[in-house]
Amino acid sequence: MKPSTFVLGVLFSLLPARDPVQLGTSGPSLSYTVLGDSTAAGEGAAYENGIAILTARELAKTHVVTMTNFGVSGAKTRDVLRDQLPSAERVRPDLVLIAVGANDVTHLTSVGSVERSLVQILRRLRAANPKVVIVLTGSPDMGAPPRVPRVLRPIAAWRTRRLNRMFESVARANRVSFAPIATETGPLFRQDHSLFAEDRFHPNERGYATWLPTLNRAIHDAYR
Repeated sequence: MKPSTFVLGVLFSLLPARDPVQLGTSGPSLSYTVLGDSTAAGEGAAYENGIAILTARELAKTHVVTMTNFGVSGAKTRDVLRDQLPSAERVRPDLVLIAVGANDVTHLTSVGSVERSLVQILRRLRAANPKVVIVLTGSPDMGAPPRVPRVLRPIAAWRTRRLNRMFESVARANRVSFAPIATETGPLFRQDHSLFAEDRFHPNERGYATWLPTLNRAIHDAYR
């Protein structure tokens, strides 16, 4: 059955523009790619206030940045592997931010399955460009969103911690950087629900801004 025009309109409203974005006027050139889920796509805020553009702007202070965002709302790690990675391989980026994990938490994906997909993603990115620098966010604290039923929040928080321990372990083993957004910003989101968008699930622009120091520090440490 063909999707309706309305459905297609909704779908593409949840996708960032696939055309490369140019930022910065001086410094060495840098090809920057973002992969992941709705947080990579900036859902909950205007796209220019999402983490893809905001981190690219920080990089553009010292580089001429070409940023391409392949993030898709709803993506799990295996979806990044299957649907987004081939595009990233063609770009052969210098720097990759992978913002994924939340949907693996909420969809009860096994940690082993996420790990296998993640390791393949890292290996293939390195095969495309042996000098690529990679930063992982892991999942934000999924026990924090008000839309998650109160009775399920402890389970979601436990799954977040368990998944992120694996992300950290894989990051260490593969010499990539891990940005601990759940650990460093989760308490803020639990205390201040005004950091969430109207859907009470995704960060709004203020919420994404709380992630920026953690993300920028991880990117700076990885790409210095």
